[in-house]
Amino acid sequence: MMRRVWIVVLWLCAASVSACAQPAAAPAASLAGTRWLGVVDASVDSRSTPWLEFLAEGRVSGFTGCNLLNGGWKSEGGQVRIGALAMTKRACLGPAGDIERRVLASLNDQARVNREGAKLVMVGPSGERFEFTEAASTPR
Repeated sequence: MMRRVWIVVLWLCAASVSACAQPAAAPAASLAGTRWLGVVDASVDSRSTPWLEFLAEGRVSGFTGCNLLNGGWKSEGGQVRIGALAMTKRACLGPAGDIERRVLASLNDQARVNREGAKLVMVGPSGERFEFTEAASTPR
């Protein structure tokens, strides 16, 4: 009887050690400290390229292709949420204005933010989509 107890104890110890050795599911990489450039047509003036920078303290800043923006962001249960955004009020016509409308339709407090491979994808509540690629480095 005592031998069976020891076998069960040893088996439980071995099982718990092997469970610890199993790789845990990797958490989604944080956006904190990352900078992203908007994916736009190559014919668009590079000065109209949107960008976003996710700061470690839960702040996001960026450029819509026309106006500067800043606001808050947080990660909840593996989902990234963008808070209310404050923006400059510059009026832009042409491609810069078109890009800004696309960015703002997909980047709001109801948007879903997902990583798809090397891209960061914003999807608005009506399915509007805008993609960003990670910048090589964050300027300081």
